[in-house]
Formats: sequence, structure tokens, C-alpha cells
Amino acid sequence: MKRPMHDRTVRERTVQAIAKEDLDAVVVTSRQNLRHLANLYLPHLSVVPEEHMFLICRRDGERQLLIPEWMPTYAKERTEIPVTVWSYGTGAWNSLADALRLQGLDEARVGIEAEYMTAADRDRLARVLPKATLVSADRALLANRLLKTPDEIAVIAEVAAAGERAMVEAIAAGWEGMTDREFAQELRLASIRQGVDEVSWLALNWASPEQRTHPTDRPIRPGQVFSIEFGLCIDGYYSDLQRTVAVAPVPGDVQEAYEKLAGVHERTIARMTPGRSVASMHDEFLADMRDNGLEMWDWWLGHSIGLDVHEGLSLWLRDGEQTIFEPGMVFAVEPVVTTPAVLAFEDLVVIEDTGPRALSSQYNWDSLAILGERVE
Repeated sequence: MKRPMHDRTVRERTVQAIAKEDLDAVVVTSRQNLRHLANLYLPHLSVVPEEHMFLICRRDGERQLLIPEWMPTYAKERTEIPVTVWSYGTGAWNSLADALRLQGLDEARVGIEAEYMTAADRDRLARVLPKATLVSADRALLANRLLKTPDEIAVIAEVAAAGERAMVEAIAAGWEGMTDREFAQELRLASIRQGVDEVSWLALNWASPEQRTHPTDRPIRPGQVFSIEFGLCIDGYYSDLQRTVAVAPVPGDVQEAYEKLAGVHERTIARMTPGRSVASMHDEFLADMRDNGLEMWDWWLGHSIGLDVHEGLSLWLRDGEQTIFEPGMVFAVEPVVTTPAVLAFEDLVVIEDTGPRALSSQYNWDSLAILGERVE
């Protein structure tokens, strides 16, 4: 599906970033930034990296795409950026050098994605552009993605809502005695039915190293409590959601702790208002946890999210982080405790002018979800 995307806003931000870094141009190579800057959804690049695609963004705002021979039709459907095809005979890196040379950029300051580019590819680029000054532009490009446009937020909301519906569907279809693997299959199938492009990862009971890496054939027993954490993708944008499920009967101390954590989670999201610092919100979160006799499992409460699961410089919701919440930021918020059981929430939250808005709150999770029953 072709979704209309934010081209003008992102283009202006990119020009500003190039100027701020005193670059003449940036060469974009990662699937994340090709999606962000050229509207190309190319998930296969993570497993077939030799099908190089380049986006040249100049300081004056002009852009050019260099793509393999098989791709012109798809690219022209997705973007209005001028397209040049590189042939396997000439090679990707020689074609990139030729394109930069034709634009007078072969001796320029050129930004590259050093953190995404392999050392071998960087050497190839240096050989074909011996007089260019290659500069890492990673931080500038990542910072460019931290504030989402309305189009981006709409896609993230779509994948978050699909994930929540899939969890509700899989939980209702579950039964006592089913295995991890059978539940994982229900969840994956439900996700595809809800319209996602990828189930990127799935961890059941992440406190177990074995179950975190792959489903097992262990049966789910009465009284068992387990977490679902999974990531989904639509058109290059990710969700990261987590819920806790129990098999009746639920011990009273587990239900009580879960309900306290649900209250803390709701109040924490409400505190994520524009203009306040992450640190001040986090301090209040920790105080709220202590007041309820709960202890957070780790040093961070959540992270920025978008075209990466940990998006835009990996802005962590943590102690001492002085970044100010701004409209357009999107976070995964995930309070977790490990006593009296592993109990967890994770929701996606967008910061808006009027305050925070949860993107994954179609259903009521205030009480523990029970396997085999529908969450309403």
C-alpha cells in the first residue's frame, strides 16, 4: 500500500541538518532512512544488503535516487525523487561515484551513515571518491527522525492498534495446557490477519532466556503468569507492545500487584506532558512505584520508537535524562516488576500539544487477562 508521507516537512528538516553539519550532501544507504527520506519500504535490505540503494540529498534540497535494475517501477510508484538505475555490470559504488562526480560533489564534504555502513563498504566508497571528505551524519539523521510528522504517527498508531487487536484475539483463542509454540502461532496468525507486514520478534516470558529467544513445547499450566512482548511492522514503522496473561486461578498477591502496576502505568503516561523533562517524569514514576510497594526491574522505563524499535538516538526514559518532551515524539513505555511474578505493560505514547495520547489503548487491561477469555 502506498501511504502519503510527509515529504516536504522531512525534506526541509534534512536540508537544515545538512547545513548545520556543514556538509555539501548526504548519501543515505539504510533501509530506515530510505523509508524516511524517500518513502521506500525495503525490508529485504537487512538480509540482502548487496542490493545497494543510495539517496543523495544535497544542501540545496535537490535529491537523486540510485537503485538496482529491477526496481524502477516500484520506486516511481512510491516517490517523486528522480531515479537513476545502476547496473550490475558497472557496480553500485562506481555508479554512486559517477553520480556524485556529475553533481560536482566528488571533492565535497559528504555525510554518510557510518553506523549502518560496513567497514568494507566504507573502504569501497573511499576508493571511488578519493578526494571527498567522508563524515558521519548518523546523529543528524537520527535526530531528524525523533519528531514524527502526522503521517508517521498515523502509521505507528495503525501498527500499535493492530498489535493490540492481535493480542486480544490470541488470548481469547488460548486454552489451558497449550504450549508456548501453539500460543505463539495463534499470535502470529492473528497479527497477519490484522494487516501487519512483519512479526519482527516475539518473546513469551522474557525472564526465561530460552523462551525469550524462541517458543518452546512447554505446556501453559493453571496458575501460570506469562508476559507477551512482540514487535510488529507496517510499511517500515514498528510497534513494541507488552501485556501479561494468566491462567486461572490467579493468586491474590499477583492480582493485587498487577492492579497497582496498572495504576502506576496510567499515571506515568499522564505525566508525559510537553515542556517537562524526562528526568522529572521518571523521578515521579519511581516515587509512585515505591509508594505502591513495587520495584522497577531495570534502569529504564521506555524508549523512543519509529523506524527502529529504539529510534532517534535511542532516547531512553531514564533517571537524569534532561531531554524535554515535545509534540511529535513517540515512546514505548514499559513498567515491569518481577515480584511476585513477572508483570508488565508496554504501550506506545505520542506527545501532542494537548498532552500524551496512548496509541494502544483500545481495550481495558486494568485486570489480568485470562487465557481463553476475551479482553473487552
